[in-house]
Amino acid sequence: MPVDQSRRRHLLVTLGALAGSGCLIDDGGDAAPPVGDPERWRLVVDEQWERFDTDRWAVGFIDREEWIPDDDATVSSDHVTVRDGQCLLEVESTGAGPEGCFQGVINSSAGGEPHHPGAGIPIDPVPGQYVEASFKLPDRRGVLPGFWMHPANMHWPPEIDIIELLPDGESGRGAHVDVHWSRSGEPADMETHEHSPQSVDVDSTVSEEFNTYGCAWFEDRIEWYVNDRRVRTLSGPPAMLESLTASAARPFGLIFSNHVNRLGQAPLDKEWTEQLVIDWVRVWERTG
Repeated sequence: MPVDQSRRRHLLVTLGALAGSGCLIDDGGDAAPPVGDPERWRLVVDEQWERFDTDRWAVGFIDREEWIPDDDATVSSDHVTVRDGQCLLEVESTGAGPEGCFQGVINSSAGGEPHHPGAGIPIDPVPGQYVEASFKLPDRRGVLPGFWMHPANMHWPPEIDIIELLPDGESGRGAHVDVHWSRSGEPADMETHEHSPQSVDVDSTVSEEFNTYGCAWFEDRIEWYVNDRRVRTLSGPPAMLESLTASAARPFGLIFSNHVNRLGQAPLDKEWTEQLVIDWVRVWERTG
């Protein structure tokens, strides 16, 4: 496992350089499934953050912390707060370098590990599910916030990135979606890892306004949405679908996270804080 996880670090650290490349089968313009076809979708999770529900959520990544790719921030439960109907994931630098940098991370894995919640929120492509959340992203160079999902049992790849804020060019940052799989079609085959990142237009300020980011996952395709507008669809290659729908990879769990200094450099010799603020999370299931 240590050798494989080291390779995973190398694979993920290169994503910033590749973020503008590669797209497979794309189209857009349709409304989010529960909006465009409400009769065929049933709401199964409506997280309004009345409290931090430990049956649904746990602090930390789905993977064990020692497996997480190069990250200068330590996961801290003190940096996960529910207040006024919102969940706040704080990133804090105390000015003492990586030893003084902390981040809030939560997951909804049903994998049964000690760092997973009691029941979790299992996400599965059968009969089809639509996941959406409204939140503000921190926008600081060196901080990589994301809303994503991968196998609850920690078999990586595959992975679906519902939204990430990544470097764009020399100085800019932009919203991206992505999917990871194995060319072999087998979950946890890191040697044949592939992915297909693409930038998307949010049409508003990601750090100052709440935006809704969604993903519809079916056996034969993935659809990404921003503010109820479809921005991307992928229905191939076949190995991608095989990786995503293999029984050894299902169900998936959700993750909200903030990596520090994986891509770009935030000044850890200075004091600062950033927040990923989650207003709500919903999961819909297709009924027909």
